[in-house]
Amino acid sequence: MTDRDDRQEDWRPAREPFFTAPPLVVLFPVVLVALYALQSWAAPDMQMQILDGFALSPTLLRAGYYDLLVTHIFLHGSWLHVLANSAFCLAFAAPLVRAMGRGIGGAASYIVFFLLCGIAGGLGYCALNWHSSVPVVGASGAISGLVGAAIRLRSQPGEPDMKPLWHPRVLSMTAVWLGMNVLTAFVRLPVGEGMVVAWQAHVAGYLFGLVVISPWMRLFHRHYFQT
Repeated sequence: MTDRDDRQEDWRPAREPFFTAPPLVVLFPVVLVALYALQSWAAPDMQMQILDGFALSPTLLRAGYYDLLVTHIFLHGSWLHVLANSAFCLAFAAPLVRAMGRGIGGAASYIVFFLLCGIAGGLGYCALNWHSSVPVVGASGAISGLVGAAIRLRSQPGEPDMKPLWHPRVLSMTAVWLGMNVLTAFVRLPVGEGMVVAWQAHVAGYLFGLVVISPWMRLFHRHYFQT
């Protein structure tokens, strides 16, 4: 009986870890949740000062407050808002982080790419609402950029290193993403009183990530195309 039990033990498959994503993947979800916790725990007057000082609006952008293109990424309007963004980030950041590689260079590339996607989302919102004073907050534009970038990366053996824009999976995902976000123009989402998470920012961030990921990888991560 002992010998048989030992043989059965040898044939048992190795237990897979529950969470296999690179540690860098959790960076922005942790930061976003932590910052919103601080934001939500502040006194009501302080919360309004935070939003007035760091949320993005086309009016303020026209006045030259370009730093708001970055700061608005790290504000959110509700726990539902920040947790949904964090979940999407966890889902779509992993392939991008793996493709960019380990080390300081890969980490810096991912962080900068994330921020640029967020900036593109903010610019898209402002460009299509140029005379509005309604503030926008959230990392949705940045995370939409990660979605657009991830869909073009090689996801299984036999696929090209970088899917072309006309690849069926890219086209179908883009159609679904654009359709979902245009629908949000007619549905009010619970992001916080007096604020919106604009579908324009989602679309602009997604298109930025979708288009820019190919030259970005060829410029900064040529090793990706040699694997």
